[in-house]
Amino acid sequence: MSESLDVYMDGRMCGTVSQSSSGDLGFDYHEDYRADPAATPLSLSMPLSRPHHRNASIRPFLAGLLPDNDDALAAIGREYDESPKNPFALVRHVGADVAGAIQIVPQGTASPDGTLPRGGSTPIGDLDIETELDAVIEEYSEGRPVPGLTQRFSLAGAQPKIALHRSTTGSWGVPTGSTPTTHILKPVAGSFRRLDVVEFLSMRAAEALGLTVAQSELLTFGSRRAFVTTRYDRRHLDGRWRRIHQEDLCQSLAVPPQKKYQRSDGGPGVGAIASLFKSLPVPADRTSCASSFFTALMFNTVLECTDAHAKNYSVILLGDRVILAPLYDLLTFAPYKSTATTYSAMQIGGEYRFDAIGEPQAIKAAATLGVNSETAVETLARFRRDAVGAFESARDQLAGQDADTREMATEVVDAVAKLPSLAR
Repeated sequence: MSESLDVYMDGRMCGTVSQSSSGDLGFDYHEDYRADPAATPLSLSMPLSRPHHRNASIRPFLAGLLPDNDDALAAIGREYDESPKNPFALVRHVGADVAGAIQIVPQGTASPDGTLPRGGSTPIGDLDIETELDAVIEEYSEGRPVPGLTQRFSLAGAQPKIALHRSTTGSWGVPTGSTPTTHILKPVAGSFRRLDVVEFLSMRAAEALGLTVAQSELLTFGSRRAFVTTRYDRRHLDGRWRRIHQEDLCQSLAVPPQKKYQRSDGGPGVGAIASLFKSLPVPADRTSCASSFFTALMFNTVLECTDAHAKNYSVILLGDRVILAPLYDLLTFAPYKSTATTYSAMQIGGEYRFDAIGEPQAIKAAATLGVNSETAVETLARFRRDAVGAFESARDQLAGQDADTREMATEVVDAVAKLPSLAR
Protein backbone atom coordinates (compact mmCIF):
# COMPACT_ATOMS: atom_id res chain seq x y z
CA MET A 1 0.00 0.00 0.00
CA SER A 2 1.46 3.35 -1.07
CA GLU A 3 1.38 6.55 0.98
CA SER A 4 1.58 10.13 -0.20
CA LEU A 5 2.48 13.57 1.13
CA ASP A 6 1.61 16.89 -0.45
CA VAL A 7 4.38 19.39 -1.16
CA TYR A 8 3.69 23.13 -1.14
CA MET A 9 5.96 25.89 -2.42
CA ASP A 10 5.38 29.01 -0.26
CA GLY A 11 1.72 28.06 0.12
CA ARG A 12 1.11 26.77 -3.40
CA MET A 13 0.66 23.08 -4.17
CA CYS A 14 3.55 21.98 -6.36
CA GLY A 15 3.48 18.19 -6.21
CA THR A 16 3.20 14.92 -4.32
CA VAL A 17 5.84 12.64 -2.85
CA SER A 18 4.85 8.99 -2.51
CA GLN A 19 6.25 5.87 -0.90
CA SER A 20 5.49 2.45 -2.34
CA SER A 21 4.86 -0.68 -0.30
CA SER A 22 8.48 -1.68 -0.98
CA GLY A 23 9.77 1.63 0.40
CA ASP A 24 10.73 3.28 -2.88
CA LEU A 25 9.99 6.99 -3.12
CA GLY A 26 8.78 9.07 -6.04
CA PHE A 27 7.88 12.69 -6.66
CA ASP A 28 5.32 13.99 -9.15
CA TYR A 29 4.85 17.63 -10.06
CA HIS A 30 1.26 18.79 -10.41
CA GLU A 31 0.55 19.60 -14.03
CA ASP A 32 -0.79 23.10 -13.39
CA TYR A 33 2.36 23.90 -11.43
CA ARG A 34 4.62 22.57 -14.21
CA ALA A 35 2.70 24.62 -16.75
CA ASP A 36 3.50 27.89 -14.98
CA PRO A 37 6.56 29.47 -16.66
CA ALA A 38 7.42 31.20 -13.37
CA ALA A 39 7.37 27.99 -11.31
CA THR A 40 10.37 27.14 -9.13
CA PRO A 41 11.63 23.54 -9.22
CA LEU A 42 11.67 21.53 -6.02
CA SER A 43 15.34 20.82 -6.70
CA LEU A 44 17.89 21.19 -9.48
CA SER A 45 18.00 17.40 -9.34
CA MET A 46 14.27 17.31 -10.21
CA PRO A 47 13.71 19.68 -13.14
CA LEU A 48 10.22 20.78 -14.12
CA SER A 49 10.81 19.41 -17.62
CA ARG A 50 10.01 15.94 -16.26
CA PRO A 51 6.74 15.29 -14.40
CA HIS A 52 7.99 12.30 -12.40
CA HIS A 53 11.20 11.80 -10.43
CA ARG A 54 12.34 8.56 -8.87
CA ASN A 55 13.81 7.40 -5.60
CA ALA A 56 17.38 8.32 -6.60
CA SER A 57 16.49 12.02 -6.58
CA ILE A 58 13.71 12.49 -4.04
CA ARG A 59 15.20 10.33 -1.24
CA PRO A 60 18.45 12.35 -0.94
CA PHE A 61 16.42 15.55 -1.14
CA LEU A 62 14.17 14.56 1.77
CA ALA A 63 17.12 13.26 3.78
CA GLY A 64 18.82 16.60 3.24
CA LEU A 65 15.97 18.38 5.02
CA LEU A 66 16.53 16.36 8.20
CA PRO A 67 19.26 16.54 10.85
CA ASP A 68 22.54 15.01 9.75
CA ASN A 69 22.95 13.34 13.12
CA ASP A 70 21.99 9.75 13.93
CA ASP A 71 20.97 10.53 17.51
CA ALA A 72 18.77 13.43 16.44
CA LEU A 73 17.07 11.21 13.84
CA ALA A 74 16.62 8.50 16.46
CA ALA A 75 14.94 11.00 18.79
CA ILE A 76 12.47 12.04 16.09
CA GLY A 77 11.82 8.42 15.18
CA ARG A 78 11.14 7.44 18.77
CA GLU A 79 8.81 10.35 19.36
CA TYR A 80 6.63 9.43 16.38
CA ASP A 81 7.24 5.66 16.37
CA GLU A 82 8.90 5.77 12.95
CA SER A 83 12.11 4.36 11.56
CA PRO A 84 14.91 6.94 11.79
CA LYS A 85 16.21 5.58 8.49
CA ASN A 86 13.03 6.50 6.60
CA PRO A 87 13.11 10.18 5.58
CA PHE A 88 9.58 10.00 4.16
CA ALA A 89 8.18 8.85 7.51
CA LEU A 90 10.06 11.49 9.49
CA VAL A 91 9.20 14.36 7.15
CA ARG A 92 5.53 13.44 7.49
CA HIS A 93 5.75 14.73 11.07
CA VAL A 94 8.28 17.58 10.84
CA GLY A 95 7.90 18.83 7.27
CA ALA A 96 5.78 21.92 7.92
CA ASP A 97 8.84 24.11 8.52
CA VAL A 98 11.97 23.02 6.68
CA ALA A 99 14.75 24.70 4.73
CA GLY A 100 13.61 26.61 1.68
CA ALA A 101 10.10 27.57 0.63
CA ILE A 102 8.48 24.16 0.90
CA GLN A 103 6.11 22.57 3.36
CA ILE A 104 5.50 18.82 3.29
CA VAL A 105 2.23 17.72 4.88
CA PRO A 106 -0.03 14.62 4.90
CA GLN A 107 -2.03 14.27 1.70
CA GLY A 108 -5.21 16.30 1.79
CA THR A 109 -3.90 18.65 4.46
CA ALA A 110 -3.94 22.26 3.32
CA SER A 111 -0.73 24.22 3.63
CA PRO A 112 -0.83 26.55 6.64
CA ASP A 113 0.75 29.18 4.39
CA GLY A 114 -2.30 29.14 2.17
CA THR A 115 -5.04 28.86 4.78
CA LEU A 116 -3.94 30.57 8.00
CA PRO A 117 -3.07 34.18 8.75
CA ARG A 118 0.62 34.91 9.13
CA GLY A 119 2.28 36.72 11.97
CA GLY A 120 1.36 34.58 14.96
CA SER A 121 3.82 33.38 17.57
CA THR A 122 3.72 32.51 21.24
CA PRO A 123 6.21 34.67 23.19
CA ILE A 124 9.11 32.79 24.75
CA GLY A 125 11.53 34.16 27.32
CA ASP A 126 15.27 33.68 27.71
CA LEU A 127 14.98 30.99 30.39
CA ASP A 128 12.56 28.95 28.29
CA ILE A 129 14.88 29.29 25.31
CA GLU A 130 17.72 28.06 27.53
CA THR A 131 15.60 25.01 28.41
CA GLU A 132 15.02 24.29 24.72
CA LEU A 133 18.71 24.64 23.92
CA ASP A 134 19.62 22.27 26.75
CA ALA A 135 17.01 19.79 25.54
CA VAL A 136 18.24 19.75 21.96
CA ILE A 137 21.84 19.21 23.13
CA GLU A 138 20.64 16.14 25.02
CA GLU A 139 18.64 14.83 22.05
CA TYR A 140 21.66 15.12 19.75
CA SER A 141 23.77 13.13 22.19
CA GLU A 142 21.28 10.64 23.67
CA GLY A 143 19.09 9.76 20.69
CA ARG A 144 15.80 10.05 22.54
CA PRO A 145 13.14 12.77 22.75
CA VAL A 146 13.62 15.06 25.74
CA PRO A 147 10.91 17.12 27.47
CA GLY A 148 11.50 20.82 26.99
CA LEU A 149 11.11 21.25 23.25
CA THR A 150 7.93 23.19 22.49
CA GLN A 151 7.88 22.36 18.78
CA ARG A 152 9.13 19.90 16.20
CA PHE A 153 10.89 21.29 13.16
CA SER A 154 13.49 19.97 10.77
CA LEU A 155 16.93 21.54 10.62
CA ALA A 156 19.70 20.02 8.54
CA GLY A 157 23.24 19.65 9.80
CA ALA A 158 25.16 17.70 12.43
CA GLN A 159 25.19 20.23 15.28
CA PRO A 160 22.33 20.67 17.77
CA LYS A 161 20.12 23.63 16.97
CA ILE A 162 16.60 25.00 17.29
CA ALA A 163 14.62 27.50 15.24
CA LEU A 164 12.43 30.32 16.50
CA HIS A 165 10.54 33.31 15.15
CA ARG A 166 11.87 36.79 15.85
CA SER A 167 9.40 39.60 15.34
CA THR A 168 10.26 42.87 13.63
CA THR A 169 10.45 44.39 17.14
CA GLY A 170 13.07 41.84 18.21
CA SER A 171 11.00 39.64 20.54
CA TRP A 172 11.31 35.85 20.36
CA GLY A 173 8.40 33.50 19.83
CA VAL A 174 7.39 29.95 18.98
CA PRO A 175 5.65 30.15 15.57
CA THR A 176 1.94 29.41 15.33
CA GLY A 177 -0.28 28.96 12.32
CA SER A 178 1.60 29.76 9.14
CA THR A 179 4.33 31.86 10.73
CA PRO A 180 7.76 30.53 9.72
CA THR A 181 10.84 30.34 11.89
CA THR A 182 13.22 33.19 11.11
CA HIS A 183 16.36 32.42 13.14
CA ILE A 184 18.48 29.36 13.91
CA LEU A 185 20.01 29.09 17.38
CA LYS A 186 23.01 26.79 17.90
CA PRO A 187 23.94 26.27 21.55
CA VAL A 188 27.59 26.13 22.51
CA ALA A 189 28.25 22.44 23.11
CA GLY A 190 30.82 19.77 22.38
CA SER A 191 34.55 19.41 22.92
CA PHE A 192 35.76 22.35 20.83
CA ARG A 193 36.12 25.49 22.93
CA ARG A 194 33.84 28.39 22.04
CA LEU A 195 32.89 27.35 18.53
CA ASP A 196 30.41 30.22 18.58
CA VAL A 197 33.22 32.78 18.71
CA VAL A 198 35.20 31.02 15.99
CA GLU A 199 32.18 30.85 13.70
CA PHE A 200 31.25 34.49 14.38
CA LEU A 201 34.77 35.67 13.53
CA SER A 202 34.98 33.45 10.44
CA MET A 203 31.65 34.75 9.14
CA ARG A 204 32.44 38.41 9.82
CA ALA A 205 35.93 38.09 8.35
CA ALA A 206 34.49 36.55 5.19
CA GLU A 207 32.04 39.43 4.94
CA ALA A 208 34.87 41.95 5.36
CA LEU A 209 36.68 40.20 2.50
CA GLY A 210 33.70 40.69 0.20
CA LEU A 211 31.80 37.41 0.52
CA THR A 212 28.05 37.29 1.05
CA VAL A 213 27.27 35.58 4.36
CA ALA A 214 24.25 34.87 6.52
CA GLN A 215 23.86 37.45 9.27
CA SER A 216 24.76 36.21 12.74
CA GLU A 217 25.29 37.27 16.34
CA LEU A 218 26.37 35.91 19.71
CA LEU A 219 23.61 35.80 22.33
CA THR A 220 23.14 34.32 25.79
CA PHE A 221 19.86 32.85 27.02
CA GLY A 222 19.96 32.33 30.76
CA SER A 223 23.39 30.78 31.19
CA ARG A 224 23.46 29.12 27.76
CA ARG A 225 25.52 30.76 25.01
CA ALA A 226 24.29 30.44 21.44
CA PHE A 227 25.34 31.32 17.92
CA VAL A 228 22.28 32.86 16.27
CA THR A 229 21.84 33.08 12.51
CA THR A 230 19.20 35.00 10.60
CA ARG A 231 17.57 32.70 8.05
CA TYR A 232 18.18 34.00 4.54
CA ASP A 233 15.34 31.77 3.29
CA ARG A 234 12.79 33.84 5.23
CA ARG A 235 11.99 37.43 4.25
CA HIS A 236 9.56 40.01 5.57
CA LEU A 237 7.95 41.55 2.47
CA ASP A 238 4.90 43.81 2.32
CA GLY A 239 3.95 43.01 5.90
CA ARG A 240 4.19 39.23 5.41
CA TRP A 241 6.81 36.61 6.08
CA ARG A 242 7.69 34.74 2.90
CA ARG A 243 9.62 31.51 2.44
CA ILE A 244 12.42 31.64 -0.14
CA HIS A 245 13.37 28.38 -1.80
CA GLN A 246 16.86 26.99 -1.42
CA GLU A 247 18.69 23.68 -1.29
CA ASP A 248 22.20 22.55 -0.46
CA LEU A 249 24.51 21.25 -3.17
CA CYS A 250 24.16 17.63 -2.06
CA GLN A 251 20.43 17.95 -2.71
CA SER A 252 21.12 19.66 -6.05
CA LEU A 253 23.30 16.71 -7.05
CA ALA A 254 21.02 14.00 -5.55
CA VAL A 255 23.72 12.95 -3.09
CA PRO A 256 22.65 11.70 0.37
CA PRO A 257 23.94 13.61 3.40
CA GLN A 258 26.03 10.60 4.44
CA LYS A 259 28.25 11.24 1.40
CA LYS A 260 28.80 14.97 1.88
CA TYR A 261 32.60 14.78 2.24
CA GLN A 262 34.55 14.15 -0.94
CA ARG A 263 37.73 13.08 0.87
CA SER A 264 36.23 10.53 3.26
CA ASP A 265 32.88 9.67 1.66
CA GLY A 266 33.46 10.04 -2.07
CA GLY A 267 31.00 12.91 -2.12
CA PRO A 268 30.75 15.91 -4.45
CA GLY A 269 33.87 17.81 -5.40
CA VAL A 270 34.70 20.82 -7.52
CA GLY A 271 34.20 18.88 -10.76
CA ALA A 272 30.66 17.73 -9.93
CA ILE A 273 29.71 21.20 -8.72
CA ALA A 274 31.18 22.81 -11.84
CA SER A 275 29.12 20.46 -14.03
CA LEU A 276 26.00 21.39 -12.06
CA PHE A 277 26.58 25.10 -12.60
CA LYS A 278 27.31 24.60 -16.30
CA SER A 279 23.89 22.93 -16.65
CA LEU A 280 21.93 25.91 -15.28
CA PRO A 281 19.33 27.27 -17.73
CA VAL A 282 20.39 30.95 -17.57
CA PRO A 283 23.94 31.67 -18.84
CA ALA A 284 24.48 34.56 -16.42
CA ASP A 285 23.73 32.24 -13.50
CA ARG A 286 26.30 29.72 -14.72
CA THR A 287 29.00 32.38 -14.54
CA SER A 288 27.93 34.02 -11.28
CA CYS A 289 27.47 30.75 -9.39
CA ALA A 290 30.85 29.43 -10.51
CA SER A 291 32.59 32.69 -9.65
CA SER A 292 30.96 33.01 -6.22
CA PHE A 293 31.67 29.38 -5.42
CA PHE A 294 35.33 29.70 -6.38
CA THR A 295 35.72 32.75 -4.14
CA ALA A 296 34.15 30.88 -1.22
CA LEU A 297 36.32 27.85 -1.97
CA MET A 298 39.47 29.98 -1.74
CA PHE A 299 38.37 31.53 1.56
CA ASN A 300 37.75 28.08 3.02
CA THR A 301 41.12 26.92 1.71
CA VAL A 302 43.24 29.83 2.94
CA LEU A 303 41.57 29.84 6.38
CA GLU A 304 41.69 26.03 6.64
CA CYS A 305 37.96 25.57 7.08
CA THR A 306 37.99 21.79 7.28
CA ASP A 307 34.21 21.33 7.22
CA ALA A 308 33.51 23.02 3.87
CA HIS A 309 31.73 20.04 2.30
CA ALA A 310 28.95 20.17 -0.31
CA LYS A 311 26.14 20.48 2.25
CA ASN A 312 27.73 23.68 3.51
CA TYR A 313 27.08 25.41 0.20
CA SER A 314 23.55 26.15 -1.00
CA VAL A 315 21.75 27.78 -3.90
CA ILE A 316 18.64 29.95 -3.89
CA LEU A 317 16.07 28.99 -6.53
CA LEU A 318 13.55 31.48 -7.91
CA GLY A 319 11.77 30.40 -11.07
CA ASP A 320 14.52 29.39 -13.48
CA ARG A 321 17.10 31.64 -11.79
CA VAL A 322 19.80 30.28 -9.50
CA ILE A 323 22.25 32.14 -7.25
CA LEU A 324 24.75 30.90 -4.70
CA ALA A 325 23.18 31.40 -1.28
CA PRO A 326 24.84 33.43 1.47
CA LEU A 327 27.57 31.41 3.12
CA TYR A 328 26.98 29.72 6.47
CA ASP A 329 28.84 27.34 8.81
CA LEU A 330 32.18 29.01 8.02
CA LEU A 331 34.67 27.85 10.64
CA THR A 332 38.44 28.17 10.53
CA PHE A 333 40.13 25.24 12.24
CA ALA A 334 43.15 27.40 13.10
CA PRO A 335 42.60 27.62 16.90
CA TYR A 336 42.15 23.85 17.20
CA LYS A 337 45.12 22.61 15.16
CA SER A 338 47.09 19.97 17.04
CA THR A 339 49.11 18.68 14.08
CA ALA A 340 50.87 20.35 11.20
CA THR A 341 48.65 18.67 8.60
CA THR A 342 45.01 19.52 8.05
CA TYR A 343 42.82 18.52 5.14
CA SER A 344 40.22 20.11 2.93
CA ALA A 345 36.81 18.46 2.67
CA MET A 346 37.09 18.87 -1.11
CA GLN A 347 40.01 18.23 -3.39
CA ILE A 348 41.52 21.48 -4.68
CA GLY A 349 43.47 21.06 -7.90
CA GLY A 350 44.34 17.47 -7.05
CA GLU A 351 45.30 18.11 -3.40
CA TYR A 352 43.53 17.72 -0.06
CA ARG A 353 46.34 18.86 2.24
CA PHE A 354 45.99 22.56 2.94
CA ASP A 355 49.78 22.95 3.08
CA ALA A 356 50.02 21.54 -0.45
CA ILE A 357 47.46 23.89 -2.00
CA GLY A 358 48.97 26.90 -3.72
CA GLU A 359 48.63 28.88 -6.94
CA PRO A 360 48.86 25.86 -9.31
CA GLN A 361 46.05 24.08 -7.46
CA ALA A 362 43.92 27.24 -7.29
CA ILE A 363 44.37 27.80 -11.03
CA LYS A 364 43.40 24.19 -11.76
CA ALA A 365 40.25 24.42 -9.62
CA ALA A 366 39.38 27.75 -11.25
CA ALA A 367 39.76 26.27 -14.73
CA THR A 368 37.35 23.48 -13.81
CA LEU A 369 34.81 26.14 -12.82
CA GLY A 370 35.45 28.33 -15.87
CA VAL A 371 37.20 31.05 -13.84
CA ASN A 372 40.29 32.57 -15.46
CA SER A 373 43.75 32.08 -13.97
CA GLU A 374 44.34 35.78 -13.30
CA THR A 375 41.24 35.91 -11.11
CA ALA A 376 42.34 32.74 -9.33
CA VAL A 377 45.78 34.10 -8.50
CA GLU A 378 44.44 37.50 -7.41
CA THR A 379 41.74 35.97 -5.20
CA LEU A 380 44.21 33.67 -3.47
CA ALA A 381 46.74 36.47 -2.97
CA ARG A 382 44.10 38.87 -1.62
CA PHE A 383 42.84 36.42 0.97
CA ARG A 384 46.39 35.57 2.07
CA ARG A 385 47.22 39.27 2.36
CA ASP A 386 44.03 40.53 4.02
CA ALA A 387 42.77 37.60 6.12
CA VAL A 388 44.45 38.58 9.39
CA GLY A 389 43.19 42.16 9.12
CA ALA A 390 39.67 40.89 8.45
CA PHE A 391 39.78 38.69 11.56
CA GLU A 392 41.16 41.58 13.61
CA SER A 393 38.26 43.74 12.47
CA ALA A 394 35.82 40.97 13.40
CA ARG A 395 37.48 40.60 16.81
CA ASP A 396 37.04 44.32 17.46
CA GLN A 397 33.28 43.90 17.00
CA LEU A 398 33.31 41.79 20.19
CA ALA A 399 34.94 44.47 22.35
CA GLY A 400 31.77 44.82 24.43
CA GLN A 401 31.48 41.10 25.17
CA ASP A 402 32.56 39.29 28.35
CA ALA A 403 36.20 38.48 29.13
CA ASP A 404 36.04 34.83 28.00
CA THR A 405 34.63 35.83 24.62
CA ARG A 406 37.26 38.54 24.14
CA GLU A 407 40.03 36.16 25.16
CA MET A 408 38.86 33.50 22.71
CA ALA A 409 38.58 36.07 19.93
CA THR A 410 42.20 37.08 20.48
CA GLU A 411 43.28 33.43 20.45
CA VAL A 412 41.53 32.93 17.12
CA VAL A 413 43.22 35.94 15.52
CA ASP A 414 46.62 34.79 16.80
CA ALA A 415 46.02 31.28 15.44
CA VAL A 416 44.92 32.58 12.05
CA ALA A 417 48.07 34.70 11.82
CA LYS A 418 50.16 31.53 12.20
CA LEU A 419 48.47 29.61 9.38
CA PRO A 420 51.13 28.39 6.91
CA SER A 421 48.95 29.35 3.96
CA LEU A 422 49.25 33.03 4.87
CA ALA A 423 53.05 32.96 4.85
CA ARG A 424 53.41 31.81 1.25
